[in-house]
Amino acid sequence: MRNLFGNARPGKALDQSGPCLSGFRVAPDVTASIHSEGVVLFHLGRGTIFNANRVGAMIWSGAVERWSLDRVASSISNEFSIAAPTARQDAAEFLAQLAAEGLLVTEGS
Repeated sequence: MRNLFGNARPGKALDQSGPCLSGFRVAPDVTASIHSEGVVLFHLGRGTIFNANRVGAMIWSGAVERWSLDRVASSISNEFSIAAPTARQDAAEFLAQLAAEGLLVTEGS
């Protein structure tokens, strides 16, 4: 698993059978700052800061915009010349890390 996340602990990969990221939303006490080199995420409830590179920022933005996992992977694949299946797997793993850190929560929670 590629680590796109500055402070991530290893997490379980998401079930990739679902076609979209609409099952997630940004946790209420999280704010993000996207910049040219990536994204900085502030978890106000925990007082922690996380950072991710440009790929992580694309995945974060896709989750916020509720894109499909395939759309996120396609964007990453096109931007960085990475095979789409690899981009999809990495995106799913990063989403699992975001959820494990409490930065994204599942709908209904």
